Amino acid sequence: MSDNRRYLIFRLVFFFIQMPVAVLMPYFFLHLREVAGMTIPQISYVSMVTGVAILLTQQGWGYLADVHISKRRLIWINSLLASLVFLAIAPFRSFGAILVGFFIYQILNTPIVQLLHGFLFIHPNSHHRFGLLRAWGSLGFVVANIGIGFAADKITGGNIGFIFPLMAILSMTGASLLMLLPELPPMTGTRPTFMQVQSFFFRRPEVAAFLGVVLLYQAAHSFSYTVQSFLMRDMGADKGIVGMSYSLAALMELPFFFAANRILRRFGELRVIAFAAVVQAIRWMLVWNATGPGEVVLISSLHGITFGCFYVSAVSYMNRHAGPQYKASAQTLVALAYFGVAQLAGNFLGGMVAGDGWVARVVAGMVTFIGLADRGPLRNLYIFSAALALLAAVFAMLLLRHENRANARLSTCT
Repeated sequence: MSDNRRYLIFRLVFFFIQMPVAVLMPYFFLHLREVAGMTIPQISYVSMVTGVAILLTQQGWGYLADVHISKRRLIWINSLLASLVFLAIAPFRSFGAILVGFFIYQILNTPIVQLLHGFLFIHPNSHHRFGLLRAWGSLGFVVANIGIGFAADKITGGNIGFIFPLMAILSMTGASLLMLLPELPPMTGTRPTFMQVQSFFFRRPEVAAFLGVVLLYQAAHSFSYTVQSFLMRDMGADKGIVGMSYSLAALMELPFFFAANRILRRFGELRVIAFAAVVQAIRWMLVWNATGPGEVVLISSLHGITFGCFYVSAVSYMNRHAGPQYKASAQTLVALAYFGVAQLAGNFLGGMVAGDGWVARVVAGMVTFIGLADRGPLRNLYIFSAALALLAAVFAMLLLRHENRANARLSTCT
C-alpha cells in the first residue's frame, strides 16, 4: 500500500474514532444531569469509573495487542462491544445501573484510542505524522460536537437521546476503516510475560517520574473540564453554546497538532508540558472569575495549549521510551496515568471540592485565606485545579533538570 493511501485512511480513522468523545463530553454528562436527574457528586462517581476501568484493565489491553492479537482486530471487537453496551445504557435512570453500565462500557472503550496510537507507531516514521493525524481527530470532535448541539437545539427540541445510536454508528465507522490498513502479525516464538513488559518501563525511574507528572496534570484537568458545561448551564447557556465551548477548544488544538513535530524538536517534551501546566492554571483562574458563558467560550481557546501541547508531548515521550516492540503498551501506560489514576483521583477530589461536605468548606476557607472571594463550591473547584496544575509544572521542570544532568554525565563518560 502506498504511503499516500495509507495516511489518507489513517486521517479518516482518526476523524471518526475521535467523534464519540464529543458524545461523552459534554452531552452524555448533560444527559445524566438533566434527564437522569443526577447530582454533581453522583456524576463525579460515574465519571470516576473511567479511571477505575483504565486502572484495572488498560495494561492488559496493551499487552494483548503487543504480544498476542492483532491491534486492528482488537480495536474492531472492542468498538462493537462498547457500542452495544452504550446503547443498553440509554433507558437507565437508576444511579447504580448507570454506574455499572458505564463501567463496563469504559472497560471496552478506553483502550481504543491508545491501541490506535500503538497501531500507528508500528508503521515506519509514523511518529512524525502523529500531530497531523491527531488534528484530524480534533476536527472529528468539532464536527460531532457542533452537529449534536445544533440537532438538540433546532431539531429534537432539546432531546439528546439520539446520542446513543449515534455513538455506535461513529465508533463502528472508524473501526471498520481501520481494517483496510496493513499490520504486522503479533510476536512469534518466545513471548514475554505481562510482568516482563511492565518492568521494561517501570525499572527506569525517569518513566515512573514522568507518569507522576502526567497524573498531577490530568488530576487538575479532568473534572474541571467535565463540569464546565454545568457552570455554563447555570449561567444560562443553551446546549448549542455549551457545545460551542467544547468545539472551540478542539479547534484551537489544531495549530498545535499541526506544528507538534517542530515544537517538540525545538523545546522538548518536558519544557512544553511545564508551559502547558502554567497555562492550565491561568485558564482555570479565568474560568473561576468568568461572569457569563461567553467568557467561558473565549477562555476555552486556551485548550489548544492545555490539551494539545500536553497530549502530543506525553505521547511522544512514552513512544520514545517504548522501544520497537511495545508501542501499544507505552500508550496504554500513558492512559493508565492520564485517564486512569489521575481521572480517578481528580474526579474523586473534584466531586468533594464541588460538593457540600467538609472538603468543600476547607477549600472555601483556603480560597478566602489567599485573599480571593468564595464564589461557591463549583467555582472554588477551579482554584483548586489551578494549584494542582502549577504543582505539575514544578515537577516537570525538576524531571527535566534530572534528565539534563544524567545526559551530561553520560556525555562525560563517553
